[in-house]
Amino acid sequence: MLGKIIVIFIFIGNLSAQTNSLSVNYSLQIGFDEGFSKNDILKDYYALAQKGAQAIKFKLEANKIVSYFTMVDLIKNEEIDFAISFSEASTSYFIDIEKGKKIKYESGFFGEYMIEYQETTNWKLENETKQIGDYLCYKATSEQVVVNPKGTFKHPIVAWYCPSIPFNFGPKGYDGLPGLVLELQVRNITWGATKIELSNESIIIDKPSKGKLITEEEFKKIVASPPMFGN
Repeated sequence: MLGKIIVIFIFIGNLSAQTNSLSVNYSLQIGFDEGFSKNDILKDYYALAQKGAQAIKFKLEANKIVSYFTMVDLIKNEEIDFAISFSEASTSYFIDIEKGKKIKYESGFFGEYMIEYQETTNWKLENETKQIGDYLCYKATSEQVVVNPKGTFKHPIVAWYCPSIPFNFGPKGYDGLPGLVLELQVRNITWGATKIELSNESIIIDKPSKGKLITEEEFKKIVASPPMFGN
């Protein structure tokens, strides 16, 4: 038994030393939500979003320092538009851990913006594992705090990360875990890895360059006071 443990340890160590970049594809699933499903106005739109989510794909590219997570371009329809709206799928995330920079790229009704933010996730590492494809993953949990006119709400965050893939990144800008996040669930929305490509070459990842560079507080003010059209 001890010999097997040593072999596994050496394999993981070699993987850590040899892997300098990666490319990961993620799928999207919008699960059941009691609030939306019982809302007479939103339930039909939510059902369309659940169907549209099946067509949405994402890509995470990363080296040891920088990551970029974005939705893959696709031909849109009504179902996909609702899925993007409910899941905020069109937002891209750039992280540079060496420079301490995080940027969200937003493009839509309010215009094009590169939004600097400093949000961090307070993870709790759980004593629970599961197999995702060929990879043994470990569970971590946290909370998403949402404040709106109806009050303050806390939604569960569950991440399954893989220590044998030595990258501290994941989908939707979530980072800071001791391994790549292969599955992430925030409230009722799940991002799951479908393809992982590892490379010993270090790729260059450029930060977004389209849109006006602003802070998150500035963007919140823009959203709170949308542009008016006409008189």
